Amino acid sequence: MHYIGLDHHRKFTQVAVIDSEDAVVLEMRMPNTLEAVQHLLSRLEPSPLAVVEAGPSWGWIYDTFQKLGVHIVLANPLQVRLIAETRCKTDRRDALTLARLLRVGWIPKVHVGDSMTRLQKQLWRERIWLVRMQTRLKNRIRRHLDHYHVTLPDLSDLFGQAGRAFLAALKLPGPAHQMLQTQLALLETYKEAVRDAQALAQAATAHRPEVAYLKSLPGFGETFAPVAALEIGDVSRFPDAAHLAAYCGLVPSVSSSGGMTYRGDTGPAGNHWLKWVFIEAAWSALRTMPSLRLRFDRIKQRRGSKIAIVACARHLCEIAYSLLKQRRCFEERSLVYA
Repeated sequence: MHYIGLDHHRKFTQVAVIDSEDAVVLEMRMPNTLEAVQHLLSRLEPSPLAVVEAGPSWGWIYDTFQKLGVHIVLANPLQVRLIAETRCKTDRRDALTLARLLRVGWIPKVHVGDSMTRLQKQLWRERIWLVRMQTRLKNRIRRHLDHYHVTLPDLSDLFGQAGRAFLAALKLPGPAHQMLQTQLALLETYKEAVRDAQALAQAATAHRPEVAYLKSLPGFGETFAPVAALEIGDVSRFPDAAHLAAYCGLVPSVSSSGGMTYRGDTGPAGNHWLKWVFIEAAWSALRTMPSLRLRFDRIKQRRGSKIAIVACARHLCEIAYSLLKQRRCFEERSLVYA
């Protein structure tokens, strides 16, 4: 059996191949082309195993090896570094370390969905990125107006229909007026791009039943439901709701020693997309879900609002697990006051 370690980069991939006895069979720097991958596999025994670390451009090489019949796994780079930390780090050593960890079964794997699911994730992430850029542009326009002490009208939305009419008629001195017009034109471009991305992403995920289950949950809607459904994937890969909450990065750290227990924050671990979705959904659900509001107020009195909203987000995560596991929509139960 051959084990292939791939240290993938944008322009090339460092390859290390070992056999079942941990002997190095091949080391090379391979260009990122289909022909180069086919040539590599032609020099090895049938059905090798391969591993590549998750990174900005892992998708191409993962799909290429998979289409050529190679069983390839995606490794978590943070956990690989914890297992095989070294002061001397090179592409050659990284590829060889991956191959050796694969041989002994110590690769910390990252869940990889099918190609269609990954494409749908990209569509929704593109939509989220466009919205964030649009928000940054709106904030920049506000700062631009504040610089010239512009008195704004009493409007609920400065960038709504009435607000846009006010901004279009506004005259600023010198080049500042042209800067404002450029920013407003760019804002229109972003708005159109967001609409197109939203329509494309919704059409791509309209057939997924799990989106409907999550959409029934308070705080979720046309955006959060499909994003959460795609990021969670097959819910059966989580043995219980606690494991899903940990995957979402909603479980605080615990350190216990000598009879003393310290509970820290959630930290950067977990799927940051799911963490963002559940926390934002929790803030929205506080307005329409009385039981969640009671939970938030109770925890806020003791621990503060930041800890309270994470606890509410975890509660929503546990409910979402039940909905996906039981394949049903959410039903709000009335509160009974004693």
